[in-house]
Amino acid sequence: MKKRLILAAAFAILVFNLVVKVRADFYSSDLGISQRLFRASVDKGLVLCNSFLAFADSEWEKSSLGKKVWNGTWEMLPVVTFAERDFGEETYLSEYLQQNGLEVTPLEAAVLAENEAVSKTANETLNGTETDSTFEFIPAAAPQAVYSRQQLQDEGFVKGTFYSEDPTTMIRAGQLDFNTLMGFDATLKQDNTMPQILIYHTHSQETYIDSMPNDENTSIMGVGEHLSNILRTKYGYNVIHHMGKYDVDGRDYAYSNAMSDIENVLAQNPSVEVIIDLHRDETNADTRLVTNIQNKTMAKFMFFNGLSYTRELGELTSLPNPYVQDNLSFAFQMQLFAEEYYPGLTRRIYLKGYRYNMHYRPKTLLIELGSQTNTVEEAMNSCEPLAHIISEVLNGTNRQ
Repeated sequence: MKKRLILAAAFAILVFNLVVKVRADFYSSDLGISQRLFRASVDKGLVLCNSFLAFADSEWEKSSLGKKVWNGTWEMLPVVTFAERDFGEETYLSEYLQQNGLEVTPLEAAVLAENEAVSKTANETLNGTETDSTFEFIPAAAPQAVYSRQQLQDEGFVKGTFYSEDPTTMIRAGQLDFNTLMGFDATLKQDNTMPQILIYHTHSQETYIDSMPNDENTSIMGVGEHLSNILRTKYGYNVIHHMGKYDVDGRDYAYSNAMSDIENVLAQNPSVEVIIDLHRDETNADTRLVTNIQNKTMAKFMFFNGLSYTRELGELTSLPNPYVQDNLSFAFQMQLFAEEYYPGLTRRIYLKGYRYNMHYRPKTLLIELGSQTNTVEEAMNSCEPLAHIISEVLNGTNRQ
């Protein structure tokens, strides 16, 4: 018993001396609070387990230790430090971060579930369907499905029915107001004596499951040319199909690489009112985005909107887009017409946080046509109803 008391007393004296030395080092240093804590804990082997340290410096009087540690750890993460820089036009966010870092890939959450359902249904119903590219497409003359005014006046219904929201962004009150969305005048003001529509591809290297190597005619660029020709020949639009390539050496900076060329095209053709950035999406290898229209297999497509707003950073003032609401309205009018006249052809509009070069014109679309599991022919087939949808919105028929 006596031996235990002696050992306990010796241990208490040792701890007391250790605390005194740590305290002296802690307050005698000119270092900051974090550096003093680090030095004290490392040099003296002190385990920081006492909450009084949360008030060791006047800076912490209004904040808990847990909050300080969390904030400090969060701010030191390289990806967060990079994301919170003041981005300018020449230091545009890399696509890698947009798609794989700060934001979730385009087919997360609800979209994945939708794709799986589509894949199952399509594989059951499309076996034996002819897919020759010579078929004569007949534009739908009447709606096959109609949404009631009461449904469309409900923003919750509109969001739940027509949109998938990426977890990193957030649609704000009023942005999906039906009267606002449909009140946007999408009709063309310029006749076809001058260029009206610009189609281009931020990701020119995107291909389909049976695309031929080094043959851009079977890539997204070939699909873009097919869409351009339909808009020209069948609907009479003056279309520029820009064939610039911005992702040959990688996708990371494709959006920023495209900016100067797009600006030059628009400067040379100020009459252009509509811009379409045509993409091909990336899905799970076992997902097939297909539907059947007029007994033809067609790739489903998706309209996409960048909101220039993230939950973490709020409004992206360094990446301004004065046309966010107009872009939303333009895509919604396309989506609503597609859902009523060609049910099942489109996927939900996908909302993400960044800008994606949608700030050049009010009437700007980013479209994901099919995925890597679709055939070239399926993508080409979809250009027919897509062109019809675009034409109906541009001539105002959809609002009558």
